[in-house]
Amino acid sequence: MFETRRSFLNVFTKMSSGLLLWQGCPPIPEPRRRTPVDPPPPAEKQTPGVSDPNAVIAQRHSQEKEVRQTLDELFARVRDLKTELDRTPTANVFSVDIFKRTQEIEKLAKRLKAYAKA
Repeated sequence: MFETRRSFLNVFTKMSSGLLLWQGCPPIPEPRRRTPVDPPPPAEKQTPGVSDPNAVIAQRHSQEKEVRQTLDELFARVRDLKTELDRTPTANVFSVDIFKRTQEIEKLAKRLKAYAKA
């Protein structure tokens, strides 16, 4: 009984090692070929000769006016919030009104940030 097991294991190991040697080395993959990348399109679409310099200047003035109005409104709300917080004792819990004011200030700040990106 042990003899048959030994002979089976002996034949099995010889066959498996023979198959591994017969298989050979795995193929080496070829390096990737790089394809040229197209440049991105321009950020602003420009039409030759159509842009009116007066329209561009007017648009910039209107944007500047909006930024200044938003900034003035932001400063006014922050000033009002500061005076409200100075009157509130630190031991008291903040009111819902103060929380809403801070949210309005955050909205104005985000609007200014959007103007700065544009």
